[in-house]
Amino acid sequence: MLPILDPASTSSPAALAQPLALSEAARAQVEGAPNLHALLGKLNASGLHVDAARLLLRALPKRYAVAWVCECFRKDAERAPFDGPDGEAIRVVERWIAEGSEEARAAANACAEASNYDTATGWLAAAAAWSGGSLAPPGFTVVPPSEALTGDACFAALCLLAAREPAAFAPRLRGWLERAIGVFAGAGA
Repeated sequence: MLPILDPASTSSPAALAQPLALSEAARAQVEGAPNLHALLGKLNASGLHVDAARLLLRALPKRYAVAWVCECFRKDAERAPFDGPDGEAIRVVERWIAEGSEEARAAANACAEASNYDTATGWLAAAAAWSGGSLAPPGFTVVPPSEALTGDACFAALCLLAAREPAAFAPRLRGWLERAIGVFAGAGA
């Protein structure tokens, strides 16, 4: 269980939600929420899946956020496989999740750049690439990525993944969120 998603937590989610671009409907639910777990459940149940995803992805540790979105890609690949550069990007991101090495992060960055940030897998690779290291090319002054970049790239990847089947966008997000909230809150699969 992640403490930030503990259903018994008494920590208000307001500080986490404040800087995010949430809908007015989601903002209205932040104030009365006793904790992040309750807020995410309420947002997801109210059909505010995009807001719930944005909030969850900013709350999760970077590796957890990337791993969850990568799991969504793997599950979706059972329905419609990812081939070529898309399949390679997923494999590179899985390597980064397993190793956490600078080499794997750099490989993810190469996949993201090769995608021209036009694909869901390109954004997934960017999420891993922007988890640390430097945004500058090798040999230049280190430019660390903003803390928000990994969560934001995960959000873009997840939304683009859900849009692979536009008519099922909302139900797909809802299902993925229900699973993530349960797993990260300690409820299991």
